[in-house]
Amino acid sequence: MAASAAGHQRDLSEPPADELPPSGDPTAAPASPVAVPPWRRIAPATWAVVLALSAVGAAWIVWARLTAGPAETGWGSLDSVLRASAAAQIGKPAPSFTLSDPNGVTYSLDDLRGQVVLVNFWATWCEPCRAEMPELDQLARDYRDAGFRVLAVNVLEDAPSIRAFGEELDLDLPLLADRRGETYKAYNVQALPSSYLIDATGVIRDVRLGVVTRRYLESRLPGLLPRG
Repeated sequence: MAASAAGHQRDLSEPPADELPPSGDPTAAPASPVAVPPWRRIAPATWAVVLALSAVGAAWIVWARLTAGPAETGWGSLDSVLRASAAAQIGKPAPSFTLSDPNGVTYSLDDLRGQVVLVNFWATWCEPCRAEMPELDQLARDYRDAGFRVLAVNVLEDAPSIRAFGEELDLDLPLLADRRGETYKAYNVQALPSSYLIDATGVIRDVRLGVVTRRYLESRLPGLLPRG
């Protein structure tokens, strides 16, 4: 028994197997860690913040351009992008829509076929929209008997906000609620305000980015209104 026990005893001068170094050259240097690209070291939350700030910055640039005076320069590239997007819609049938005003009165673009319609997209928080509304309202009154209508489509706001806006400015033109943004998307609106001039056959004849003025509208209406 003593001999058997001795045969199973481990030489204490040898380290345990799990403490032995890996096979190979014991003098070899440890492997270098795999390099990680710098962009992968950024946390996902940081990327989200960067993307959000980029979106806000882009929106501000578009808003600033649309509200800039005609004499201001330095916006050539952005102007080209916006104009190209707008020009792509000219000559196409205007998307149909049916929307209600804050009082529940329904308006349909198809019901106005045979008349010239300006579809204006706006919001209560948009200062250029506020600035153009009184003149749009007056133009709608002046040319109503000639066969011209204005449909002012509010984007994503509720009825009380729209009603308060109309009462504050004493507007008579229809202020319609696009609560889900479906009409806004159908017209591929790039910024507010944007207006679409639609002829009597329902075709988009011009797209106005920014404020609509009397001079702009009166330069285009004579060629579109029915001749009496």
